[in-house]
Amino acid sequence: MRIEPNKLEIKVPDIFSWDEILVYLNREPNEVMYKINHKTLRRAFKIEEKICLCDVSFNERKNVIEVTLLNDVHWSKIEQTIVTNFIVEWFDLQTDINPFYELAKEDLILSSLMNKFYGLRLVGMPDFYEAITWGILGQQINLQFAYTLKRRFTEKFGEKITYEELDYWIYPEAKRIAETTIEDLLELKLTLRKAEYLLDISKQIANDDISKSYFLSFKDAKIIEKEMIKIRGIGPWTANYVLMRCFRKNEAFPMADIGLLNGIKVIENLSEKPDTTKMLVLKEDWGEWASYATFYIWRLLY
Repeated sequence: MRIEPNKLEIKVPDIFSWDEILVYLNREPNEVMYKINHKTLRRAFKIEEKICLCDVSFNERKNVIEVTLLNDVHWSKIEQTIVTNFIVEWFDLQTDINPFYELAKEDLILSSLMNKFYGLRLVGMPDFYEAITWGILGQQINLQFAYTLKRRFTEKFGEKITYEELDYWIYPEAKRIAETTIEDLLELKLTLRKAEYLLDISKQIANDDISKSYFLSFKDAKIIEKEMIKIRGIGPWTANYVLMRCFRKNEAFPMADIGLLNGIKVIENLSEKPDTTKMLVLKEDWGEWASYATFYIWRLLY
């Protein structure tokens, strides 16, 4: 990491495509957490009580991600490091995916995808509260409506910074939601059950009964999944989604995910979606790269 007064440079690994990452981030125009203009991503970061608005772009000549502070705040080295660590985790820059590519080139389902989407990293969601609540918001509805709910949730309960007449949002904090009511959440057009789940989980996180560090202390993904599904509102799909995108457990596999099933159906030209037996075989075959396999298959669908 190279640091200037208002700019960071973050080195990227050999297998990396900024264009593919932007395609993923740009797949839903109603995303509330950032804006993309041409090839530059603009996002607000909250550090303690300070909001830093940053442009994130890729310098191809230097082969680095550049992060530029836009608003007029002092940016300490500690705060720069926090933003750097977030971006490294967000774009999974610390993972060597060469072994995944070695696996993929011999795999009938994955071999065509590795060339088509070369350099795509598994874009994550480092904030545990955002990841777990997004998993709940997206349960049993289409993706477009899920993003609408996320926007309503963020704009009602989150914070914002306005820059050049545009608003940039900070995702709500668990303690803020823990202090609200079911009635407030129902105004977002959530189902009663989802509102209850969100309130319960927000209270547990606000009280530090559950946390990212708590779950990661178990190390093994199967144990983490078992612990997560003890929480009301968290089933295997949501648990594996959080394992993939927040906890970075690459063996996680949302086996019943509709997008994953449809993607495999398309790739293999099947008359119907693969059954559980087939999915268990794939989980075994893909092993510690099941999450990356899933992410590349999802990419086929947008």
